Amino acid sequence: MAKLRTKDIQKVIQVFDNEMLMLQRVSKIEKMKMRKKVVNVVQPVLTSATTTPEIFMLEAETKLSDIITRFIDSYGFHNRLAETVRKLYEKAEESSALPSPADGEQDIGQPKAG
Repeated sequence: MAKLRTKDIQKVIQVFDNEMLMLQRVSKIEKMKMRKKVVNVVQPVLTSATTTPEIFMLEAETKLSDIITRFIDSYGFHNRLAETVRKLYEKAEESSALPSPADGEQDIGQPKAG
């Protein structure tokens, strides 16, 4: 599996942030604690080279269940999160499958074929 970039991990955290903004009757301090927990779970899982979207969702469901259940539409959130992570991994796979510019270069001493 391809490894996600920092920018991609921030997109996943932003999905949680957007949902936390809609929470009512939750203090600002409580939301900050929730965000810290989200970051502490999401970053290590998504930076692992062996993580798949399915593994991430399992980790999020187990370690962040107390936060996810507080969301107004936790089922809809689960679907949005899963779709976001799946798309980010697909994009990472595509970009890692593309040949790098160094692959197309030839040795200086070799004549060009063709």
